[in-house]
Amino acid sequence: MLRELGLPAAVFLATGPMGSAETLWPDRLWLAIAHTTASEVDLGALGLGTRSLDGTAHRGKVYSTAVQRLKDLPDAQRIAVLDEIFAALGFGDDGDGGPFRMLSWDEARQMAGDGLVTLYPHSVTHPILARCGDDKLEREIADSCAALERETGRIPTVFAYPNGRPQDFDTRARDMLRGRGVRWALSTAPGFADRRSDPMALPRLAVGSNSSFDYFRLMVSGGLPRR
Repeated sequence: MLRELGLPAAVFLATGPMGSAETLWPDRLWLAIAHTTASEVDLGALGLGTRSLDGTAHRGKVYSTAVQRLKDLPDAQRIAVLDEIFAALGFGDDGDGGPFRMLSWDEARQMAGDGLVTLYPHSVTHPILARCGDDKLEREIADSCAALERETGRIPTVFAYPNGRPQDFDTRARDMLRGRGVRWALSTAPGFADRRSDPMALPRLAVGSNSSFDYFRLMVSGGLPRR
């Protein structure tokens, strides 16, 4: 559709799983909850007690609640708690991302081949950057920027923060991005960007698969109240 309309687009890549059958941690959690034979799961480590997994509605609620709690944990603790949850659900992470499999670099380059799509970094493993220690934060930014430069031949000047809420990135991330030559960074704070916007925390308008085209038109026209 973008090609038919001649509209440019930016695609932000979490570079770690690309070209493999692996996927990102929120998707692994979804797979674990969706495919487990367990009838309940102990989420005490997240302060949620034991939750029922009886039926898709319960499983969906468990997933959405757990993933939000996990995002607020320090990164090392998040990884440890995830491992506990996977063990409780009997999830053997065999690296098969199923429907969440990432693009290969060849596929990404093909998508960007006509110049309408530009590829930019979005970290390596999609952690919440503000929850990462200094060393991991630097790796997530530096390695993802380096991967884009290596695979596309272009030094990336734009970055999208994983999750992107204002509390999900900090001055360390901003400074490291500037040091890599990044000039603009995208948050998920809702709104229109203008010349008063912080170039390292640009707002965006979210469009989901459940958004109608009429809603999209109203949103991008500025017809919805600002939050």
